Amino acid sequence: MITLTNVGSAYDAIAGSRGLGIMDIDFTGITQVLFKVRVNKVGTGTQSWQLWNETDGIEIGVIADGGAAGDNKLLSATFVVSLSGIKTVRVRAKSTTAGDDPVYYGASVLPRVA
Repeated sequence: MITLTNVGSAYDAIAGSRGLGIMDIDFTGITQVLFKVRVNKVGTGTQSWQLWNETDGIEIGVIADGGAAGDNKLLSATFVVSLSGIKTVRVRAKSTTAGDDPVYYGASVLPRVA
């Protein structure tokens, strides 16, 4: 569990957010990924949880949570991908309210073939 104090209005605005959920995935033959994030939303802004392709420096997808604050929220989305080979991916966070303090419990990525 990681509390992201003053998460910031840009990804990687704080040192503590670098590297959330680092994992290596072989995307060969994969056409979709199911991205899940579990958080305690603390704050009033729209918090964005991004699945970031660290290898190529590109976004795979983002989940924007503009709902009410709450604990143990499970956010999920499926993204279409056209990647190949092994990529290092990680989770990044930001908020429209720079002072938000969400608690990040963890994330998972499920590769799928459509």
